Amino acid sequence: MSDIAGVGVDLTEVERLRGLLERRPAAAERLFTPAELAYCRGFSDPVPRLAARFAAKEAVGKALGTGVIVFLEIEVEGGGRQRPQVRLHGATAAAARHLGIQRVEVSLSHTAAQAAAVAAAVKEGGHV
Repeated sequence: MSDIAGVGVDLTEVERLRGLLERRPAAAERLFTPAELAYCRGFSDPVPRLAARFAAKEAVGKALGTGVIVFLEIEVEGGGRQRPQVRLHGATAAAARHLGIQRVEVSLSHTAAQAAAVAAAVKEGGHV
């Protein structure tokens, strides 16, 4: 039996994120880890994948019930043909441990216009 502590979902408009990154290029380094940026920049249009990661960070914050504490503390690895993995760092990882969260499962999807993510926070001993 699964022991799901929380579920979060988020939908992000790709063009809204594109506009932010064009107006404020430094925002990319405040929102995404170097590994996330490197992965997404490996595609001809990185913004839909960045938007999916942004949605994932928001969904993770909702699943934890804390909201996003620091964007860089929620890292999404993989994607595409590789199952995405969530790594928590810093205060976000500490909050998850305090809540008994063992891991966060995430699913990402995007089109040219929209990016979506669903996250499930799994408690200690829970199996998904």
